Amino acid sequence: MPLPQEIQEELERKRREEHLQAERDSFWAHVRTALMCVAWSVVGLAFMGWGLHTNDPDLGQIAWKGGMAVGYAGILFTLIRAHAKAKDRGDV
Repeated sequence: MPLPQEIQEELERKRREEHLQAERDSFWAHVRTALMCVAWSVVGLAFMGWGLHTNDPDLGQIAWKGGMAVGYAGILFTLIRAHAKAKDRGDV
């Protein structure tokens, strides 16, 4: 037996609102992920820049390579976390 028209319309409206909310949540999660990747890049570049401007060659090498490690590791872990959260939300 089919559902009455008013119940069918109410279900459609509710599902449409849920879909829009899910899309909004997914969009803002992607925005946060992109901003975190940019932030990690800036932190890594700051370390690398400090390594270029220091007078001690050994400390400069540590800061240069540490900046690369911090930047790339931060981006990698941010993307892994974003993928795991997207999987939990059902996006993936």
